[in-house]
Amino acid sequence: MIKFKQFHSMSAGIGSPLFSNSSGRIWIESVLPSAWAELCTGLGARSGVVVLKSADEDSFYENSSFGYGEDGFFYSFLSRGGKDWERLMSSPEPVVFSGREYEIFHSQGIAKAVRILSGEESIGFILMEWEEESGGEEDIFLYLFSEKIGKEWHPKSKIATAFSETKTPSGGAPPFLLPSLPHYHSRLESLSREKVITIIGPSGSGKKTLAKWIHNQIRPQTPFLVLGSLPENFGKLEKSLSDWGKEAGQGSLVFLNSKSLSLGQQKIIVDWMGEGSFSGLVFFLDRPEEKEEILPEYSKILQKNQLLLPSFDFLSREVLSEITVQLFRDLVLSQNRNGLELEHSALQSILNRSFPGNFSDLKNLLLSAILTCKGNEVGLEDLEEEISSVDLGVPDAEDLDLRRGIQALERQKILLSMRIFSGNQIRMAKALGISRGSLQYKMKQLGLL
Repeated sequence: MIKFKQFHSMSAGIGSPLFSNSSGRIWIESVLPSAWAELCTGLGARSGVVVLKSADEDSFYENSSFGYGEDGFFYSFLSRGGKDWERLMSSPEPVVFSGREYEIFHSQGIAKAVRILSGEESIGFILMEWEEESGGEEDIFLYLFSEKIGKEWHPKSKIATAFSETKTPSGGAPPFLLPSLPHYHSRLESLSREKVITIIGPSGSGKKTLAKWIHNQIRPQTPFLVLGSLPENFGKLEKSLSDWGKEAGQGSLVFLNSKSLSLGQQKIIVDWMGEGSFSGLVFFLDRPEEKEEILPEYSKILQKNQLLLPSFDFLSREVLSEITVQLFRDLVLSQNRNGLELEHSALQSILNRSFPGNFSDLKNLLLSAILTCKGNEVGLEDLEEEISSVDLGVPDAEDLDLRRGIQALERQKILLSMRIFSGNQIRMAKALGISRGSLQYKMKQLGLL
């Protein structure tokens, strides 16, 4: 294998970042951008980009760029799945794109692209543009640089979380809350017999997260089906319950806002549960408020095995601190910001705040800070004073609410473009295929502005 130090003509500026003490995802996110800029400068390139596969999702993002200015540039002919993309991802040699045939940044120049391999997997490419084609010595450096990136890119090189063994869903921290929950162990014992549990708590207190955590402890590797809304028609509801029960199998059915159901819906659920045809777990989730119209039989089901979740106002400072740190780590990993840290002063500021929406408010605050942070640490200046009322996170795949699913998909794509293009709306709109005005309108609707 060829080493960088074998090329005595190469300037020290090109190679110095490559011999950083950092490695893995930290090197990819923290060192690679500056190393790429130095390599482009050293090789006389006018512009260049590094595109990598996300470690957490089946998508590609712009990791590093050089020479494009504030508006950036999108190589449309290298869109994933296109013929030029497939040609590049299957070529063992650099692929040349001439400005006379392709829409590159410098229309009179040439671009060279090299795929990046991690083992046998193609995980992205690097591309540089020059005014004119040279003798080809730069090909060697492109190969070596792509090889270095491939060795440092590891989809499983995440920072281990405290809850990896318990399979805690992102967005909450049930293990920290367990000591604060009265009768928790007796309720779980009852759940193993009765197959039914009701989780009551204020908005955003982590009811669904706790339900999923309990499900993973008792029925791992089985479906977890969240029912956000039920049919008003009684015949359709009966059929839906039968279908949902078959789909969940030995897993769990979760009824949201269980106290808001009509008397007819309550009666259908009582009869369905009385049949005993469903052998999985049933979770009822709702807020503490009482409902005037409720059937005695239905009320008995909700009350016989009930678990109460506290609001953040009742949590100790130590527990809130642990929840904040763990939630921050989960969000850092989900947003591909590995290596990002939370300053002590920022943590103390968070602990002194009030969170009426509990986990939802805390998650929105941290996610907004992670998305907008420009350095390697989230500090006081990154924490917004006001917390968005719109949930920035993507709902679980088990949520069957179509409208929320569409909003979540739009929000996910906008957040992804925000991360890739560092919030540059011109570049975001171009990549999303919409106008800048449409992007701003959607961002306002979704609470991202």
